[in-house]
Amino acid sequence: MSPALAKGLVQEVTPGPGHVLGRDLAQIVGVLLLFFTLLLSACGQEQREPVNAKQPGRITAQGIQYGGHLKIGLATEPTSLDAILGRSGGDAYFWHQIFDQLVDANPDLTPRPETSLALRWEITHEPEAITFYLRPNVVFHDGSPFDAAAVKFNIERILDPKTLATPRASMTLIDSVDVVDELTVRFNLRSPWGAGLNMLADRGGVMNSPARVLELAKDYSWAPAGTGPFKVNKVITGTMVHLVRNENYWGRDEHGNSLPYLDEVTIRVIRDETVLSSALRTGEVDVAYLPKKDVSAFQRDERFQIRTMEGGGIGAALIFNLAQIADPNLRLAISHAVDPSVINQAIFFNRNTMADSGMWPTGAWAHDDDVTRPTYDPEKARALLLAAGKDEFTFTAVTNNSSTLILTAEVVRAMLKKVGINMEIEVMNAGVATERFFHGESYPVYLTTWSRYPEPDWLASLAYKSDGFYNAANLPRPDVDELVARGAASYDLATRREVYHELNALILKEAWFVPLLYSTTYAAAPQKVRNLDRLIGWDGKMFLRELWLEQN
Repeated sequence: MSPALAKGLVQEVTPGPGHVLGRDLAQIVGVLLLFFTLLLSACGQEQREPVNAKQPGRITAQGIQYGGHLKIGLATEPTSLDAILGRSGGDAYFWHQIFDQLVDANPDLTPRPETSLALRWEITHEPEAITFYLRPNVVFHDGSPFDAAAVKFNIERILDPKTLATPRASMTLIDSVDVVDELTVRFNLRSPWGAGLNMLADRGGVMNSPARVLELAKDYSWAPAGTGPFKVNKVITGTMVHLVRNENYWGRDEHGNSLPYLDEVTIRVIRDETVLSSALRTGEVDVAYLPKKDVSAFQRDERFQIRTMEGGGIGAALIFNLAQIADPNLRLAISHAVDPSVINQAIFFNRNTMADSGMWPTGAWAHDDDVTRPTYDPEKARALLLAAGKDEFTFTAVTNNSSTLILTAEVVRAMLKKVGINMEIEVMNAGVATERFFHGESYPVYLTTWSRYPEPDWLASLAYKSDGFYNAANLPRPDVDELVARGAASYDLATRREVYHELNALILKEAWFVPLLYSTTYAAAPQKVRNLDRLIGWDGKMFLRELWLEQN
């Protein structure tokens, strides 16, 4: 399976036996469902359609129409459809549709039990533990049951160093996992874990089918089975992912209607901004995050609706390998030589905002706009270069093949040259660039974007902690590790905020991660796409389970 897929060929994903009923059995089930529906109606109870009923074209009492094929245009491709092995934040556009998390989150990052695989949980002390009580009657896309044993398998898979799971460093406070009973699972903790519930709303809480993981091994990355609203049907690597409705999805909307509403979703990778906007205008795609250069034109076009999110991510950032550029004076010299306002105007049409803090953007509760951070100051950049004992300095930066990042790199190179710093540029696709920089340690600087992660421990554990996957050098820093541990452990928000402000100040002072711009997300769609206000989730990515199409 994987050789063909690696060559970019179409990969068909055949449903397992749990998805297909024999004809006779299907008829019997249909009769029973009809009988119970009539019985409920006769008793005066609220009528609710069975979860596994596919009723294209059905219109609910609220006017919601089932069916339809939604087409999404994205500028980024997935590095993997297996959430825990994906290396790019952009992977979430894809895996959000395929998986549910053990604990989901509201936009304000409070837990959201109604969309979580855990109905409730209990935090205990002495010993430290979190016990989760799971949602019953949930099945994976391959027909296997979701239960406590599946949770144990998924967490232990992440914690196993051999897996090379992206979220591992954020999950190591879990000492062991006990199956209490079929629908109860306990995480035994090494210490208090105040960040735990929020971390489980991201990659670390994604639940994969153990049976499918074991069956497909390395091939699982492109044919995953979750419990989410959509199932993977086809993948053309680097080009598109086709999803189909999970007829057995457990989720319902606030009116009791089964989710999702759509029959199909195709997510197309369209890297060229002009082509992406053209595809939206002509109807080749129905939903896209707008290139900044085209926002004004779409705002004037009454055929389209637009939803925005400020601080939806990091629009551009300089990330340093501290082992390859060990002198903080050099890192700070590079940072002070770059004028983000020029990048914002020339490339993003002033639609982004100047970064006034670190990697926790506007709207995140750890954001601190009073922190001292590198700002544009070419004279200071020259002085710092001299303080590092250099009249000039040459290095190679890697960036990914996003058109805006390539242009940003060119602008940054011109600015650096003015202060005696020569930057060469290498361009790769996002997955390769990320792997080569963070895991292969092949470059001293990565010019990239970054996803929105409102839970600060995600970044702290994975990027700042000494063993974090996104810490390119992995140099031992006990002082940083101690701050990360304190921030993750406390259950008091004020205490956590104070710790993360201190950590943020340290990272900026030493120029580990230096954001240049915070991005504003503009999602656009024609008027036929309904519930667009539910598209952008807490992490700035797309959630498609409540979108529907008004059909003629």
